[in-house]
Amino acid sequence: MNEKAIVLERVRRVLGSATVECSPREPEWLLQAARGPGESMGGCGVPEEVEARALELACRRARGEPLQYLTGVAGFRRLELEVGPGVLVPRPETELVAERAMELLPRSGTIVDVGTGSGAIALAIADERPDATVWGTDISPLALRWARRNSQALGLVVHLAQGDLLDACPPQLRGWVDVVVANLPYIATCELAQLPVDVAGHEPHEALCAGDDGLGPISVLARQAPGWLFPGGWLVMEIGHTQGPRVRSTLEALGYLDVTLHRDLAGRERIVQGRAPS
Repeated sequence: MNEKAIVLERVRRVLGSATVECSPREPEWLLQAARGPGESMGGCGVPEEVEARALELACRRARGEPLQYLTGVAGFRRLELEVGPGVLVPRPETELVAERAMELLPRSGTIVDVGTGSGAIALAIADERPDATVWGTDISPLALRWARRNSQALGLVVHLAQGDLLDACPPQLRGWVDVVVANLPYIATCELAQLPVDVAGHEPHEALCAGDDGLGPISVLARQAPGWLFPGGWLVMEIGHTQGPRVRSTLEALGYLDVTLHRDLAGRERIVQGRAPS
């Protein structure tokens, strides 16, 4: 057995005591993170300092730190985003939210990603729809620093603004936005303890929790959006998988048209869309 295989086995044993579910490929990812960016995984040798770093990362992972915080990156659609403490880790289901928003976005349209976090949705749209004008807002200065860092690293143009929901946008956008898209907090406070320790113990609670019923920010944005959308423009939001009927009722009561729920890859109602009244 070569040095690399021995180190991977040692990392695997450490992860065997983890309090969170680990992918079989995590030892390789942690070893690569220990080597540092740009360093090849080729060859069989592993310097002592790299092994020590890999085992340190494995211990932190075993105690529940998010894998993406340890490696410093998270994949999202075609992009590799930098992430770390203070920002939500992008999830696969949110890729479908970005896809739905792009399908509804007209040619050369304007879209606002509310609660952009690391910039995942906004940057994916800027990458795949270079014809669009893309804005991203967030109330957290720390989250926006991650979004700005990713925008610069990827060479993608997203206009970033700090503030609460759509209030962060410049007034001249009122009435001219084609799509508002958002992955806002939707976890009820009482549900926080049910989340995995790598989520509840490390990711920012303000990006996860949304009051007693989990619908606070979603409801506020639903009331705000028609004032910013072009007549007939769309609101697209990620929601909790049990919230569909309540969110649909909220949007319909506010006058949204063509309100539709869409399922994620696991078959759960995860996305809601509605067209603003003319």
